[in-house]
Amino acid sequence: MRVLLIAYDNDSYIHSFPLGLAYIATALKNAGHEVVIYNQDQYHYPESHLVDYLKKNRFDVIGVGIVAGYYPYRKLLKISEAIQSVTNRPFYMIGGHGPSPEPEYFLKKTGADVVVVIDT
Repeated sequence: MRVLLIAYDNDSYIHSFPLGLAYIATALKNAGHEVVIYNQDQYHYPESHLVDYLKKNRFDVIGVGIVAGYYPYRKLLKISEAIQSVTNRPFYMIGGHGPSPEPEYFLKKTGADVVVVIDT
């Protein structure tokens, strides 16, 4: 299975790769899946770049995780809109501390196929 994990742009010029995303990528690779990281945060790509990237590359699954907060929520909505605009879009998963308390709400707002809930 070919998986795209997205590190969203946090609008900062001090980049640090999300540790949770690294854990997920490692677990997927160890399970034999091909994992590609789309690092919007490092390169500050606009969502139009993501649309073009998805049109040129095929994935079975896309995953995005966000922390709680208004900015990450708004960013997730923009990323979700970009993903939804692509024909033959992959299975779309979201997760993290942002959507975990209200998974149904996030499914409705993003059009994602599933929310991975963090149980603490």
